[in-house]
Amino acid sequence: MRKYTFIFLCLTTLTMVAQTTKPVTLSDKTPFSEELTIPQPKGDGVKVTASLQFDETANTVSVTMKSERKLFVFWEEISYHKAFKHKRLCTEKLSYNMTGNTADQFHRVPYFYKALPKPHRKKHIFHAWAEPKGLKPMGTPRQIINDSLTQTFAVSDTTDVYSLRLRDILFIDELKQKGAARYYGISYGMDVNTEYQITLQRNPCFGLDPQIVAAQNARDAVIRSYDAFKSIYTGGVVNSEEGEKLFHQLQDALQIQFPVSEDSSACADLQDAHTQYNQYIDSIKALSVTLQLPADERSLNVKIILANSRTIDNNVTRWLSTKDYFERSDLADQCRAIITDTKDMIFQNGARTEEEKNAVAVFKKAEQYFDRTCR
Repeated sequence: MRKYTFIFLCLTTLTMVAQTTKPVTLSDKTPFSEELTIPQPKGDGVKVTASLQFDETANTVSVTMKSERKLFVFWEEISYHKAFKHKRLCTEKLSYNMTGNTADQFHRVPYFYKALPKPHRKKHIFHAWAEPKGLKPMGTPRQIINDSLTQTFAVSDTTDVYSLRLRDILFIDELKQKGAARYYGISYGMDVNTEYQITLQRNPCFGLDPQIVAAQNARDAVIRSYDAFKSIYTGGVVNSEEGEKLFHQLQDALQIQFPVSEDSSACADLQDAHTQYNQYIDSIKALSVTLQLPADERSLNVKIILANSRTIDNNVTRWLSTKDYFERSDLADQCRAIITDTKDMIFQNGARTEEEKNAVAVFKKAEQYFDRTCR
């Protein structure tokens, strides 16, 4: 029973700093920062600021630790027995190089060793101060004495979820100087044991400047063509069949020149340009004209009536194919105007011949089709 109680006490001592997990969302313009308090045996705790930064241009994530005290950390996991000889920190025995004055001496202060978990203090494992998952560490100068610490990691273009765990932070205080050598005392700070679950929030427009400019140029071009085309037929009336034929030729040519864009994008600027481009194509398609011959050509009123009937039918077909409220409203208004003008023509000229009567019958069917459909 004593044996199991002893093991339990040892485990409790080693894990007395519980791991903290924190979800963090990073974007290129929204870093994360928080202040951590590391308790000390004497006096108030030491404030340490932990910051995370996402650089979308470089495709990196950086972690920075700052404190009013000088900082020392291990960059790889190591046991106390390997890191210290008696009371001295043996930086030359580490598996990686550290920069600093080779004459300087680093010794643990008295309570440093006592703060390590019992009973096997010399077997205590110091963790690397930053333990990444999914993040690829980039080369960083490793100094013995640090005013602040920064480690940069490369991230993948295809993954936006990572984790980073902050571990052991130690503090260094200058005790004395003897010649070229300075003597420092190391006090064990704490295993911060905080894991940040990082989600990168990327800018959907990042790197799309050429596509955005191209889409905006296409939109501006179709706007200019629409305005020019509409200005030619401001009144919506042509006074010859040749003019009506030319209108439809120009309309068809513009629709060939500006095909509908099927592209979509999560980037708002790019999507807005695509949407506006397609809206103007629909506006070009929705334009129509009415054929009205001069008064001295009224003997040809049959052709006008049939042409107006055909325009009504075409407008109703377009009305059925679009879901745009404003376009439907414009088409319906055009039909009403054509119906009014055609009725006036019939009233003024009458329908005397069989051909004229047939034309009036065709017009009435078109009018009824409009009334039934475009309510």
